[in-house]
Amino acid sequence: MDNTTAPSTSAATPEARPKLTPNTPKPVPTTFAGKLRAKLPSRGWMIFWGTVGTLGGLVVRDHYLTVDAKKRVADKVDVLSKQSCGVQEMPRKVTVYIMPPPGDGIHKTRHYFKQFVKPVFDAAAMDYEVREASNEGQIREMVAADVRRKRQVAAGKEPALTEQEQNAPLVPMKSVSDGIVVLGRIALGEVLKGYNDGCLQSLDDPEPVVQVESAKEVSLEGEAASLVKEATGSVETTGDNDAKKEESSTAQTTETTPATPEASATPAVAEPVVIPQDEAYFSLPPTGLEPIGYIPFKNLVGFRNFHKKLYALFNSYDCVEYAGGSVMKVAFAETKDMEKDDLEIGRDEEPLFQKYRGPVEIDILDRVRENVKLYVTPQHIPEQKKADGEEENSS
Repeated sequence: MDNTTAPSTSAATPEARPKLTPNTPKPVPTTFAGKLRAKLPSRGWMIFWGTVGTLGGLVVRDHYLTVDAKKRVADKVDVLSKQSCGVQEMPRKVTVYIMPPPGDGIHKTRHYFKQFVKPVFDAAAMDYEVREASNEGQIREMVAADVRRKRQVAAGKEPALTEQEQNAPLVPMKSVSDGIVVLGRIALGEVLKGYNDGCLQSLDDPEPVVQVESAKEVSLEGEAASLVKEATGSVETTGDNDAKKEESSTAQTTETTPATPEASATPAVAEPVVIPQDEAYFSLPPTGLEPIGYIPFKNLVGFRNFHKKLYALFNSYDCVEYAGGSVMKVAFAETKDMEKDDLEIGRDEEPLFQKYRGPVEIDILDRVRENVKLYVTPQHIPEQKKADGEEENSS
């Protein structure tokens, strides 16, 4: 009989770890990594605070860069606001034409003008008038009407002052626009086509075409007869003598009684007046055509441009750089003659709205284009003069 016993398995196996109960305290970490890990929040909170911190940092970064870019542009045109102005002089004024971009609302254009164009005008002490159009073609009509009226005033067919200004005891001074600013290629094409139409339109106002709708005279007997016919399908007729009496009585009443306003009033519908235009009517205003300042405006729409919109959201200071540079051209008022290649300005905007409309083609006469000027970058930007106190401090 073998007295040897099998070795105990408890000695070979490692000691079982004690199970932690809710009341058992957690072991205190002794290493640096363990201590750091114990102080960190949970994984969900780490993701939340990391996302919030990243987005907040991007917004703050873009804010400071945008403010700095606006300050740099404003400092360059601030020298214009320091120039003296005579008692009988008014500050420069430009007319700004804005319209909704294709596939979007006009609020986008308003926001773009308020954020990137208006601050430069304010820094340069310039006056401006904003004209909005809700649809394509309205800017063209407004520009053509302004050009035509200037030609009519020069020809003596229209008074220079309005009726209200003529009757006023004292006509206040007001700024006269000496330039046009457009946002985007579509508005640029509208203004150039308006110049073309305004120079070719006739100076004589055509007579408005009015269509008069004939009023239908319906007697009470006719209305009663129609009601009876609808109800019974037949109309009661009387003898010839009765008919003759009724005719004579109605004739007498029409001669004696005056016509009622409802019967005499005939609604008149006025068609839109089409002003004839031809090259034989061509003429320019005495002051010429106002120079044009083009401001690039790229509106990002659609899901395919989502990544570009996200990038622009946190890098809006880029818009300050290229939009502010274009507004500076208008502020310093240096111009050049428009060439044929200048009709292709803003072609890079067309791929962004090709889903909603085709390319913008600008077809104008060469002699109209030759009289149009564009604002250009000034060759020399004057530096702002320092005050005496600043010069002493710098020295």
